[in-house]
Amino acid sequence: MRFFLVVAYLSMFVLGLSDNIRGPLFPEIIASFHLTGVSSSFFYASTSLAAFFASYFSYSFLRRRSLMFLLNLSLFLMALGLFIIGFSPVFPLLISGAVVLGLSIGGLGVSQNLMVSENIPIQIRAKALAGLHSIYGMASLLAPMMAAQATLMFSTWRAAFFVASGVCFILFLVFAFYRPQNRAAETTSNNGVEPGATAAKIPFWGKVTVSALFGFYVVAEILISTRLALYMRENFGMNLEQSSLYVTYFFIFLFVGRLIFAIVRVPGAIKLQMNLSLILSLICLMLGLKVHPFFLALVGLTMAPYYPLSVAYISQNTGQNERHYLTLAMSIQSLSVVGMHLGAGYLTDSGGVKQAFSIGVGALIVSVLSLNLHPKKL
Repeated sequence: MRFFLVVAYLSMFVLGLSDNIRGPLFPEIIASFHLTGVSSSFFYASTSLAAFFASYFSYSFLRRRSLMFLLNLSLFLMALGLFIIGFSPVFPLLISGAVVLGLSIGGLGVSQNLMVSENIPIQIRAKALAGLHSIYGMASLLAPMMAAQATLMFSTWRAAFFVASGVCFILFLVFAFYRPQNRAAETTSNNGVEPGATAAKIPFWGKVTVSALFGFYVVAEILISTRLALYMRENFGMNLEQSSLYVTYFFIFLFVGRLIFAIVRVPGAIKLQMNLSLILSLICLMLGLKVHPFFLALVGLTMAPYYPLSVAYISQNTGQNERHYLTLAMSIQSLSVVGMHLGAGYLTDSGGVKQAFSIGVGALIVSVLSLNLHPKKL
């Protein structure tokens, strides 16, 4: 059990670091390649689209190869994608690097969550998943600071991508040369059940609502984390360091919230906790747009428990269909994020980045409805 946690947690750290250095540097990338709101949205959209394909096909991939193989392959692709982004002199090559990065994000997301949910006892599964995603929060917290410091030290935003690429490659080498004594890490089936055997029993409305309760929340979280720096620059005239500080605040709250849920036993059913998280996040998001931008950073605290709780919720309620539901939910999550980035780019061009934040409000509402309207039997 300890091996699975170590592998999942370490790989989650580099995922959080690599995924979130893009937000603070997004304005620099826009300026370097002279991009509009719509064209710049392809930088994120291409990553999310690639993550969709990686997540979707991982269900079939894992019938032939192990979770460990998928995880380590994803680490290698992440190192390669980040290097290409940092190196790219032209926009098409930048998008190529974003695609490779997306493939790695999709594969890592599936392998990490399944590694924990399939190998940790149900009594502590929610806490283990909260711990896993608190690692993401910690790495996300460090990412804006690393992005800003690497840019200032080397006088180029590209340096941050090279540093993150090196960290990913080192971890890839460690896992490539280390093999656990317990060969259970190499399992390709879901608790001994052939994955395809139960797929026909899954209700269509269950697929739709479970994917939506999972994916649209992620739309809101990623919208805030990737557009917050741009929002603070556009509406409050902040520079790189000042705007990065607000992104840092967001990830501090995200990390602290998930750490609390990993350590403290919170009373109440998982579904109730998920509903409270979504409703409070919706309130804070609207207050951030109407009253004070600090509430946009505070959304990180109210959002914190939802992602790990949703993975635990899917795991506990889908039984032998867990892999099918989780890989489907993660693939739809990525596809939803593609639409969000394209929509946010269009709204940013037409009415400013503040208008793009309305997508986050709508996404949280859809998540609330999906959580409460999905079929009882999944």
